Amino acid sequence: MAGTAGTSAGSRPGARHWALRGFFWAMIAAIVVLPAWIMFGRAFAGAPLGDWLLLQALLGPGLAVLIGVVVGLTVARKEVRRPRAVQWRDLRLVGPWLLVIALLGFTVVDSGGGRTGSALTAWFGDGWLTASQSLTSIGILAVVLGGAVIAWLQVLELGRETRARVERAVNDLQSPLLEQRARQADATFEPVDGPQAGRIISIDDDPRR
Repeated sequence: MAGTAGTSAGSRPGARHWALRGFFWAMIAAIVVLPAWIMFGRAFAGAPLGDWLLLQALLGPGLAVLIGVVVGLTVARKEVRRPRAVQWRDLRLVGPWLLVIALLGFTVVDSGGGRTGSALTAWFGDGWLTASQSLTSIGILAVVLGGAVIAWLQVLELGRETRARVERAVNDLQSPLLEQRARQADATFEPVDGPQAGRIISIDDDPRR
């Protein structure tokens, strides 16, 4: 009995997959977590911190704003906000973009403690320094351009959902009037049958007639 109740609850209409609900909260957390990871957290992966830390501290808020814009436009949609779960479209669109940002934490090159490198050079040797610099440049370009494209796509999706919701509201308001007009159009008037059909009965009390 309990198993049946659990199954029906999990398959109820409108229920979202656990991955979609989890990604909803992961997106919101990414606004703070990913900039902090790139600025400071990469030290736990072996990357040096030092000369470029001030520049990264200045760029970090800009990255947070960019992530916040993308996430805000996604969460602004009622079909995402109400169930607190994204759609598969959002997961495929925003997920890889956030992953690229997370990977930057392993490739950003900095100098400190008498050494220059990244997490990759700490793991695989100084031969990965050039690769780290190239991957960082490509990653930054992908983050900026990808963020702009995703934000625009989310604006379009938000507009589509808003337009559909307005159309449904208008249709709901017009539905009673349309039904009334349909009933009036379908109404028919049949002639009265019987002995008195077609006769006019007049009551006149005038004695002169």
